[in-house]
Amino acid sequence: MDAKEPILFKSFPALKEKVPWISLLTNIPTPVDKLTELEKHFNMASDGSVYIKRDDIDHEIYGGNKLRKFEFLIGEALKKKKKGIQTFGGVGTNHGLAAAIVTKELGLKCDLFLADQPLTWHVQRSLLLFDHFGARLHYSKGYGSIALKGGIFRLFHPKHFMMLPGGSLLLGRGSPLGTVGFINAFFELKSQIDGGKLPKPDVIFVAGGSTGTAAGLIAGCKLLGLDIDFKIVAVSDPMFVNPKSITTNCNVTLEYLQDMDEAIPKVKVEEDDFEIYTDYLGSEYGVKTIRGQNAVDTIMELEGKKKGFKLETTYTGKTVAGLFDYLNKDENKSKNILFWNTYNSQNLDDLLRKIGFNWKNLPKKFYKFYETKFQCWQITECPQETRKKCPAYLNHEYRFWKVTKCSLDEEKQKIARDALSKVIELEDT
Repeated sequence: MDAKEPILFKSFPALKEKVPWISLLTNIPTPVDKLTELEKHFNMASDGSVYIKRDDIDHEIYGGNKLRKFEFLIGEALKKKKKGIQTFGGVGTNHGLAAAIVTKELGLKCDLFLADQPLTWHVQRSLLLFDHFGARLHYSKGYGSIALKGGIFRLFHPKHFMMLPGGSLLLGRGSPLGTVGFINAFFELKSQIDGGKLPKPDVIFVAGGSTGTAAGLIAGCKLLGLDIDFKIVAVSDPMFVNPKSITTNCNVTLEYLQDMDEAIPKVKVEEDDFEIYTDYLGSEYGVKTIRGQNAVDTIMELEGKKKGFKLETTYTGKTVAGLFDYLNKDENKSKNILFWNTYNSQNLDDLLRKIGFNWKNLPKKFYKFYETKFQCWQITECPQETRKKCPAYLNHEYRFWKVTKCSLDEEKQKIARDALSKVIELEDT
């Protein structure tokens, strides 16, 4: 058996001949790290622990949860002899960026259908990178229009494989293969528990966007008969992150596997197998929240700088905000907790420096995402030479005082700090 081959195939060999798959991940099994500084920060009991599953480094260029899904989804596309991928998301979609990177590696075309989301530096970075990796971009203001444009595109491009947002089932429709990727991921986690890399978690915290990641982990846990409490932090519309949607996603995928191999246990996921936290989204998908930003900053100071990972404010920051509130309760300080990191930690800044801030290579419909001044160097009108020397320029987090001691005078620093703080406050309300 290939070392990179799904561990699920080792447990159920009949799946190998029936379930499409292609090797994409370059660093598996992904490590689990103990977050000892975070444990101290929350005064965890001696028998309690907090771990992180490092899917942020599962690929040498771009980590995160998407490529686990793509191993099966793009495996299906190649099996069907498709020549390109068509997929959907917000203008800053991590799913879209992962798709652009992988399709370029494989020599496939990539068409991204993108809808508005709140403007952040993450959005600006993503658009520049989509273009760098050769994706063709199609813009609409909302998802209704995107669905219409995507449907028309599909009629004229039958050699493109359509992936739904996040690579997940959508209200029970679409391919279950993305969710299979995270059933396999849970089997990987079980092997790490058995190997003594971490104790069996009492609780797993994971972001819920398109919910394929959470559904796969829950279904994998059910297949293996482990007693684990799943906390899904909702980071997108309740239409997608709700008990019925998640159980449907789980059970459609389990039924698919059961049809492929009669040795798969006839188990079923129920709504009481998990809990959804609904208080961390903010006003809409993609907005920054104060709790989410505080979680990003706290993790960076306590653990991220030392261990080499970071969070962001749309998915993982909000998930960890929910984790922090959980850890603040005395009854949870003796629990063994795992946070499943779904975000990329590989550094793309060198690529961005090569691109520069040349957003006029993008289709004109995307220019509006660069005409609002909200970066520190835009507000203070830093010259190009200053930007080149500043490690905050093009950095993942535009709050420059968190990155470097700025060379600007104190008055200009104050202007930029005040302006950026106002952005976060407005978004949170």
